[in-house]
Amino acid sequence: MKKNRIAIILVIILGAASIWFVINNHNGTIKETLRDFAVADTASITKIFLANKNGNTVTLERKSPGRWMVDGKYNARMDCIKTLLVTIKKVDVKEPIGKHAIDNVIKRLASKAIRCEIYQNDKLTKAYYVGTETQDASGTYMILIDLKTMLPSAKPFVTYIPGFDGYLTTRYFTEQNGWRDRTVFNYNPNEIKSVKLEVTGKPENDYELSVKGNNDYQIKMLSTNKTVSNIDTLAVKQYLSYFQQINFESFEVSITQPQIDSTLKCQPINTLTITDTKGIANKTKFYARWPRRHGLFDPAGKEIVYDTDRLDALLDNGKDFVMCQYYVFGKVLPLVDYFLKKQKR
Repeated sequence: MKKNRIAIILVIILGAASIWFVINNHNGTIKETLRDFAVADTASITKIFLANKNGNTVTLERKSPGRWMVDGKYNARMDCIKTLLVTIKKVDVKEPIGKHAIDNVIKRLASKAIRCEIYQNDKLTKAYYVGTETQDASGTYMILIDLKTMLPSAKPFVTYIPGFDGYLTTRYFTEQNGWRDRTVFNYNPNEIKSVKLEVTGKPENDYELSVKGNNDYQIKMLSTNKTVSNIDTLAVKQYLSYFQQINFESFEVSITQPQIDSTLKCQPINTLTITDTKGIANKTKFYARWPRRHGLFDPAGKEIVYDTDRLDALLDNGKDFVMCQYYVFGKVLPLVDYFLKKQKR
């Protein structure tokens, strides 16, 4: 009799397990609602909220086509926004987690995952946790969040983007500055009224370039208040075209705050002021940058005191201290000789 009871109990347990398997595994696949990470209509996404386990959060909001804001205060980097939207649209399940590895993966997700909430037309429609990469770095651990309970589901997965070889974690970062737009100058030539360059310690090199009309330019040396003759109009036009989408490399994080404060107490090496046709001025101060490390010497054996590839800049808002490449900004900081007609030989 006892054996019959045990047999009946086992039949009930196995029957219940079979029913669960049928419900959750249609045709050998896991229930679609547990693996549906992608959002097909990214054009309807109005907000993305990201948060990590350390309490860092960032909110990305669409304000108009092609314009997003970071935490309601800063313009967003559109290259990063586009990459994230493509990821949200194309992310797919590569494979489920093996049953022996589920516990370890869930523990890793609990300790290191980034929470991603996606809002379409201001309504929360998708949420999931983004974990670390797989051992071979070809996939990313993720787990969906149930929108009714706001709790993670019981099924983590390895996700990927078909055709992309790599992992996706780095696309869901929570560092505010990483999402911020890096534009310093972005003017069409016909939007510029004047450009003034001041060279600290060499006032004889200070000048102001003014746009008087179509192909009509004036350059005045600030120390003597004299205008420059023999201007090469083509050189001026080329120079003004350089101000379209000039970006800094990154926010300055590789030097300490005391070093930044010390730098800002010094005179800038250059100050560049762009005034547009509406009379709005954009004043940027450039500073020599600390070297990557001390004890470096040039080919002549002289110690390198400042970075030869990059310089720092204090942006027009007076708050953001950023790192710039000479390769990018050198062309907008020429001496006046650049604008003079070259004598034919």
